[in-house]
Amino acid sequence: MGCLPVGMIVGDLLVGRLLRPPTRERPVVPLTALMGLPLLGFAAEPGVGVSSCLLLLCGFGFAYGLGLQRPFLDALPQEGQGQAFGLLGSGSMTLQGVGPACFGAVAAGVGTGCAIALAGGAAALTAGWILTWHPPTSPVPVPNCSTGWENGTEQHACSSPAR
Repeated sequence: MGCLPVGMIVGDLLVGRLLRPPTRERPVVPLTALMGLPLLGFAAEPGVGVSSCLLLLCGFGFAYGLGLQRPFLDALPQEGQGQAFGLLGSGSMTLQGVGPACFGAVAAGVGTGCAIALAGGAAALTAGWILTWHPPTSPVPVPNCSTGWENGTEQHACSSPAR
């Protein structure tokens, strides 16, 4: 069970340190898929060693959240950003409790391995859904007064880009 949080820490450190804020958005879909696809292996009822590796890989995928923070922040009015991030955190924690409860009920009917694989399939389908609203191409440059970054170059607060 400790492999998943270890994968989360390593994934967040790698994405957070190796990728600059503007480039963290590009791997959102692959990381979301990485969060779900390894869980499909649980349908085969693997042993402890393989299960540990699958959970470690799944944990790496949780770094997808780093790529969503900036677009989320950019979509908010500056005066409501703190409240919106608090609401996001509360909603995430709620779903982190509801999801396992729902899949626990599924596991009672189809077995643990199958339920985990179904959860992984749901995460992989989510990656496909994200493709419909988060295209993998470079976004159109939008001034960002809150983070100070635009097109990979540092900007002063609410200044226009250098020409």
